[in-house]
Amino acid sequence: MPRYYIDIRSHFGIDEDPSGIELPDVAAARTEALRVAEKLLKSWAGMSPNYSSEIMIEIVGEDLRPVLIIPCSDIQLPISE
Repeated sequence: MPRYYIDIRSHFGIDEDPSGIELPDVAAARTEALRVAEKLLKSWAGMSPNYSSEIMIEIVGEDLRPVLIIPCSDIQLPISE
């Protein structure tokens, strides 16, 4: 199974995922990246839009090349009941 790394890119630099996670495909890696991003969105909520608009979740493959980039603006928190 391939290993994917979920990195966070922002105005402040890159927070690299040092260990990665084994997942069956890019679709599963995207789902995992969105799960990680949902946890982070709460802390990003108070950030200036100038900075939060620059945040991206980058999925990197085993060859250390980006396979998918998800802008923060594309990430939505689930609606609480």
